[in-house]
Amino acid sequence: MNKKITPYLFGISAAVVTIGVAGVFSAILLPAGEHKSELPVPTSPQQAKAMANALLQSKCADCHGATPAYNGWRNLFSLGQVKRDIEGAQRAFTLEPDGSIRSANIDFLKMDHVLRTRSMPPVLYTMTHPGTDLTPADIDLLRYHYDAKDALRRAFAPIRPANMSSTDHAAYLWGLPEPTTRPDDATMQKAWGKVYLGHRLFHDPRLSTTNEVSCSSCHDLTKGGTDNLPKSEGVPGADGKPQLGGVNAPTVYNAEHNIRQFWDGRAANLQEQAGGPPLNPVEMGYAKPEDWKDIARKLADDPEYRVLFPLVYGEKGITADTITDAIAAFERTLVTPDSAFDRYLMGDDSAMTPQQIKGMQAFMTHGCATCHAGPTLGGQSFEYVNTHGKLRAHAKGYTEGAYGLMDFTKKEQHKDMFRVPNLRNIALTAPYFHTGTVDKLEDAVRIMFETQTRTAPTTTLVADVTAFLQAQTGEYKRIPLDKLTPKDVEPEFVIENMPRRTEEPAKAE
Repeated sequence: MNKKITPYLFGISAAVVTIGVAGVFSAILLPAGEHKSELPVPTSPQQAKAMANALLQSKCADCHGATPAYNGWRNLFSLGQVKRDIEGAQRAFTLEPDGSIRSANIDFLKMDHVLRTRSMPPVLYTMTHPGTDLTPADIDLLRYHYDAKDALRRAFAPIRPANMSSTDHAAYLWGLPEPTTRPDDATMQKAWGKVYLGHRLFHDPRLSTTNEVSCSSCHDLTKGGTDNLPKSEGVPGADGKPQLGGVNAPTVYNAEHNIRQFWDGRAANLQEQAGGPPLNPVEMGYAKPEDWKDIARKLADDPEYRVLFPLVYGEKGITADTITDAIAAFERTLVTPDSAFDRYLMGDDSAMTPQQIKGMQAFMTHGCATCHAGPTLGGQSFEYVNTHGKLRAHAKGYTEGAYGLMDFTKKEQHKDMFRVPNLRNIALTAPYFHTGTVDKLEDAVRIMFETQTRTAPTTTLVADVTAFLQAQTGEYKRIPLDKLTPKDVEPEFVIENMPRRTEEPAKAE
């Protein structure tokens, strides 16, 4: 036998024997009552809930619970496999989710996926934890309790409600109060005024020290809400050249749906996010909170602002709070409904091509939809970028130390957790990933399969999923995003074409 192969065969054999012995010893060490018999069929949803919770606690909580624990002897005899399983489980999701890390729907989708694929718990784990494997009856119970019959409906939702009229749709796009409230003229004027004010501020370079960099410089609405650069260019540095940001600029479209803002989640909402770039010495040049006074003084020289700010904010005037609030109000209108995918979800079976439908099915089958879910296909959670492979290894030329959520929380367990990007209009937002180092959508899809799944990305699979993602391009103000021109997104154009309500306010019954 080849001498180079012999040590490997010996090692594999030793591991198999050790795990087998571990199974025997763990059975001996397993406390009485930890073995669970098959549960009876529930007779009501209430009983199913109680039974499902009992099942989760007995078979899943050791790894996915808030305070995981394991028997040291079992871990020793399994050559550390028990510890590795628990660490992997904690990275995936916990039974008591942290709403600032993942939405509840994401945790549900993760659980549903492993139940459908029968991929949990791992075989090596059940060998060292007898009685924890999920029987077909267990799986049926959990899926019954969580109503997992329609994964497509739970994974995705049209960004435009299906029952909304075209008139109310216009108001929805502008972030106005619910259509049924029928606000009076003064309220409507104020609402329109705030959005228009935010629109102007979004495009105003006077928020920067050089009066040359605006929000739209990095979030160009004609470029998918990005700048299509690996790293955005800010104000000039000491060498006179534009300074570059540390990560790729994410799209501003549909950002309202994000669980938090920025790749690292350091802003809780759009208003906090709007306040970041002006006080960033690299982006817009200012550095201290008191610098907002300088920005306010510049804006006060504009006669239109001197009218708009009192109209919308009264005596508050021009401040950091009113500036960022107005920008956030405008950004909430940057939703992009009516993609081919939206139309397909709302019943138009011909809206997507056969290949796009095939790609959608693959997207779900291989677990992509467990993270890229919700109305914007993403933005609902922070996930590790190196689940099954090192994303950094694919990011050629990227050497900086951006570690995602850990940069904000300073917690080691959050290292390399980044907010999942939303996939709406993804065909328009290259280059990809927080690194900004992948130019082609096909390459981004392949890399995600290699780093986030256990599926080998074949040419056909990559092409199908890429086709599905190309069905995500939506519309802004009823214009397809890939057809927008600079004129279409100017504040003056928008205010001239603002929809107006003509009906009388609804009378109280």
